[in-house]
Amino acid sequence: MAERNSSLEKALKVLDLYQSQSRLTLTSIAQQTGLSNAAISRILNSLEEMKYIYKDKIDGGYYLTDRVFTLSRNTNIQKQIVNMLDEPVARLCRKCGLAVTVSVREGLKSYIAIRKNPYTGVAVVVSSEEMMSLNLTAAGKVLTAFSGESDKLTEEIDYVRLTHKSIVDKDEYKTLLEEVKESRLAYDMEEVTEGLVCVAAPVLSTDGTAICAISVSGYKERMVRSLYSVIPRLQDTASECENLFR
Repeated sequence: MAERNSSLEKALKVLDLYQSQSRLTLTSIAQQTGLSNAAISRILNSLEEMKYIYKDKIDGGYYLTDRVFTLSRNTNIQKQIVNMLDEPVARLCRKCGLAVTVSVREGLKSYIAIRKNPYTGVAVVVSSEEMMSLNLTAAGKVLTAFSGESDKLTEEIDYVRLTHKSIVDKDEYKTLLEEVKESRLAYDMEEVTEGLVCVAAPVLSTDGTAICAISVSGYKERMVRSLYSVIPRLQDTASECENLFR
């Protein structure tokens, strides 16, 4: 029988609690794990020193840092994103009265982890089987621009065309990505569906790469009319979400 590592098991037991809650305290950890306060203190100190968690100086709670989410890019981060971002995304949806989505990148494509409909207010978690080439959507452009490997991706993307407005020229796409990096905004101007317009902003980790992208979409006439009010709200929500990961 393999030798077990008791200290590691206890640390992982603490980290597992973050799957259902974003804030932990020494007392709440003790109640949920049955570990002693001394053991929990040692675990928290080690995790904080290794920058997996941090202690908020105002409320005294322990929160995950984005290091966990950086590691999780090699796994399915959909569940974590849903748990962390559901409420701010819902608020943005209510304020704008438009559809809001959160998208993540998987290879050369993106897929939606959260979709909020302003009429139902219900989150629809979409399977990664529903993927879009990165060149098509506003979220895809954001995820490419802030991937940390945009030059590599632009060479490898399969430039799919869905409408006559889809960007399928590699050089044009590269130029567009520079604008996205500068403004931290990207647009889909009927490139996926005729009559549908979308604007997206990145949620960045501390290393400047995108954890995910948040986008607001609607029919062209309303979106164009609403962009000046939508964009500041979108950017505020993206900033709020970044803070949740830090």
